[in-house]
Amino acid sequence: MKKLIILLALAFVIISVCMIYLVKSGVSLRSAPIIRPSDMSEDRSNIAHALVYRLSPEFKDAHYILWGFLPQNSESQKVFAHTRTEYEKVFQQPVHILENAEAATEADLQACEKPCWLLVSKDKAHELTKNEFIEQKLRPLNRSYFSMTWLAFTKAEQVPDFCVQEKRLTLECLRVLGIHEFQRKMKPGHQHFFLKKYKDTDFFLFFQESPQQ
Repeated sequence: MKKLIILLALAFVIISVCMIYLVKSGVSLRSAPIIRPSDMSEDRSNIAHALVYRLSPEFKDAHYILWGFLPQNSESQKVFAHTRTEYEKVFQQPVHILENAEAATEADLQACEKPCWLLVSKDKAHELTKNEFIEQKLRPLNRSYFSMTWLAFTKAEQVPDFCVQEKRLTLECLRVLGIHEFQRKMKPGHQHFFLKKYKDTDFFLFFQESPQQ
């Protein structure tokens, strides 16, 4: 038994070292599917339901949620509003929102009680690349957080060669690769949504718009 424990401990150390090496050396880490392509209801409420229940532990634990939904349109506003309603129904807590979080001061962020939802632009929510908002304003508060970035699309797009070979995904490459991965599972004449995760705290909500939009 003692030898088994030692072997397991060594295996854990080796795995940890390998993961650190992969991240530091820039070896590709791909996004993981969390919600696979699903039909969206006409009022979009089933998106909110799926988000809150699928990410229940993350929603429960996070002090801050960065919503990369700016600039908003009618669809993202609808999904955001439904998600707030669903959250408050499930967790029985009022949501506190900073609508222009990028302009918030440290005192504003510090005073915002859990759950605090921060509306930011798409490039300020995720950590695919260096994010000064998170590094300078959020992380020093030493509170838990995750991000949700809105990625709208109408149809499958051609994947550029540099995205296939890219070691650390940019937002645009993550978007086209995500669409490409699921294009065969999306039914013609339907509108779909799906959710992908990159590393620990970045989530990306893919929303299929109608061609007229």
